[in-house]
Amino acid sequence: MPELENVHKDQILTNISVQYRNADYVGTELMPIVPVKKKSDIYYIYDSKADRFRIPNTLRAPKTESRTVDWKVTEDGYNCDEHALNDLIDDIERDNADKPLNLEVDTVEFLTDILQLGLEMRIKDILEASLSANAPGIKWDVYTDGSNPIGDIETGKDAIHKVIFKEPNVLLLGKAVYDKLKHHPTILDRIKYVQKGVVTPDLMASVFEVEKVIVGKAGYNTAKEGKAEVLSYLWGKNAILAYVEPRPGIKKFSLGYTFQSQIFQTRRARIELKHSDWFEVGSIQDEKIVAVACGYRISPAIT
Repeated sequence: MPELENVHKDQILTNISVQYRNADYVGTELMPIVPVKKKSDIYYIYDSKADRFRIPNTLRAPKTESRTVDWKVTEDGYNCDEHALNDLIDDIERDNADKPLNLEVDTVEFLTDILQLGLEMRIKDILEASLSANAPGIKWDVYTDGSNPIGDIETGKDAIHKVIFKEPNVLLLGKAVYDKLKHHPTILDRIKYVQKGVVTPDLMASVFEVEKVIVGKAGYNTAKEGKAEVLSYLWGKNAILAYVEPRPGIKKFSLGYTFQSQIFQTRRARIELKHSDWFEVGSIQDEKIVAVACGYRISPAIT
């Protein structure tokens, strides 16, 4: 009988490979993308809340003029920055790549994923910098009578509503926070007669009375390049309530926007001196808080 090494030579499998991909990115659900034509521009802000919600004296005596009231606008603006990364594919690499490798597709996907991770981090950072942290009375992973996530969320909803007079409609939970809330006694008690008590984001949204609960599951490597990886969840222990305008437009407000003057695009060029094809992926945008009163952050929500 022939030896095994003489009857089979290892080959590259064409029906399986291993590639790590991050979880879905959710930052633009709190700060939606708004396409813009220019890299920078100005938008108007109508009135202040104080003027808009003040009730003037409207009584007019006979043969007198009615009272004059005035409205004003102020200005703010955005200034987009370009974020881009590139990689090279050498002719030798291309000529010797075995299936199922597709060097061009794999390269573009790799660059795009890293750029999207960077966008997610920038949105998370600007939200943390703009929204003060409000700690719950008792952390949500302490399952005692005093731990009250529903009450804590109600406090946040009230804090937003009393200054914008609209109900927050989105609640973002870091994955670690969501995983603990799924097992919280007060949550389970609210849904115990539904779907055998299995908690989902949709059910949690109904418990908290918001339109949508989104779970921030993306992770990142916190270690410096060349060091052993240290993996962490990007959204950490945050719970962020927000009013997010479903259809951004004129005379509307929302927590924030991602002003984007160039969507993610791929550029390709030949660099003959390096015997390589050059690929670059990039976008031009500015992530900006436009109405900070539309947000409320609970952090750290768990221990």
